[in-house]
Order: sequence, then structure tokens, then C-alpha cells
Amino acid sequence: MKRTITLLASFVMLIQMSFAQVGTVADDFTVTDIDGNTHTLSTILASGKVVVLDCSATWCGPCWGFHEAHFLKDIHDTYGPNGTNQVRVLFYEADPATTMADLQGTTAGTQGDWLTGVDYPVINESPVTLNGNKYWPLGYPTINVINPATGVIEADLFDVWTSDTQASLAAMVDIIDDYFQGSTSLDELSLSNANVYPNPSTGNVTVSINSVDANNATIEVSNLLGQVVYTTNNTLVAGNNDVSLDLSSLEAGQYIVRISNDTATTSTSIQIK
Repeated sequence: MKRTITLLASFVMLIQMSFAQVGTVADDFTVTDIDGNTHTLSTILASGKVVVLDCSATWCGPCWGFHEAHFLKDIHDTYGPNGTNQVRVLFYEADPATTMADLQGTTAGTQGDWLTGVDYPVINESPVTLNGNKYWPLGYPTINVINPATGVIEADLFDVWTSDTQASLAAMVDIIDDYFQGSTSLDELSLSNANVYPNPSTGNVTVSINSVDANNATIEVSNLLGQVVYTTNNTLVAGNNDVSLDLSSLEAGQYIVRISNDTATTSTSIQIK
């Protein structure tokens, strides 16, 4: 994976800056998302929420790869307003030439549909009002983690993305958890270590889930368009749980397996042959 530099003429300057945004105080901003809702950074931070700000471009390959891994969706679903309400995710389209059609994936200049299945705020401005030297100094994507106690940009989640999607998501949650100002950590609320095997599979699979306590959980299987194609409810015990699924009726392709209970969500992927 390679970060996309926004302007070739700025390459030398960006290299000299290195990860200059990490460790600096985030500039305050007020932006309006594509649904007409406004978001002010200082107000969100004052409410004690960790802010995860993804600065990307619809034509950027690494940005699309990060988006398709569903990291932000999983973080938003689990820890956002409809989850534990500890984190705010914002997606900022940092190319002022981007159109709504680009976000919808209907033009030749975009990697795909950025909106289907997404319910965290998407901001698309022209001109852009955020400072690129602060929020994406090395180009796209830059996924800033902003500390509510200090207003400091503490990390870039792009840096811990590896080929192991589940391990990458766990590492991102750990980073965010370091800066959550509350009595309950994110990790204490998480289901963890969800795996599906065999993978790839012809359809008969086992979902292995580690749960911190006994609870009722829903397992949903969705395609890459975000459409749920299989669902089941299960009672989990504290510790490891193995749940058998029959997905043999599904068409061949890639699917997301999402496990959720009242306080947490975790996910992994499965390839059906």
C-alpha cells in the first residue's frame, strides 16, 4: 500500500515534514456534511469524544482500499452515536474537484461508491477549508486520531493497516482507546478474535468468537454493497464460541461477517467459492 501524494511539486516539502501532524494541536474547524449537518471539532472534543478524521480522495487507490476494509464503518458502528458513543468518525473528501457523482461511484474518475452502507458524516467541500499541511501532510489517505483532552493529533490509523484486517482493526481500536477520556475503555466493551473457517469456503463455515461475557449476539453476513444476505441470533458464553453457518446458497464472492451485541461489534471477511 502506498500513500498518494496530493501534489508532486510538494513532494520534497512533505518528506521534510515527515509525520508533522502527529503531536501537533489540531486546527479547529466547522464543516457541513452532504446531508446538511454541521460539525465543529472543538465542540465534539469538548463533549469528550475521540475524533477520527479520514482525509481522502475518491480517485485514490489506497484510500479506496482502506474504505473497502470497513475500518471506519466498524469503528463508527461500535463506538459512534449508535454504539457506545465514545468516538466520532468524520470522512473529509480533500480534493475540491470531487463531485457528488464521484462519491456515488458513477464517474470514470472515482474508485467506486463511497456512500452505500456508510452512515458516518461525509464532507465534500469546494474549496476545501481544512489545512492540508496539518491534516494530510503526506497525502491521502491520512486518518487522524484527535485527543479530546488536549486537541492533539495523536496518530494516523493508516500507519497500522496491514494485510491482516482483523488485527489491523484491533490495533486501531487500541490506539483510539489510549485517548478516550472515560471510566470504561473501548476494549472492555469489545467482542474480540472473530474468525471464520475454512476460508475460502464452499459455504459450510464456523464462526469462532471470543466474548468477554455471556450475552446474546447477532451474526450478519453482508455483501460488498452492504446488503445483509444472512442473519442469525445466538447465545454466547464467556470465552470462546463456535457457531456453524450454512452459506452454501450464496453466490461466489467476498462477504463481511459481522457479530454484534448490545455494546460491541466485530467483523471479519469470508470468501465463498
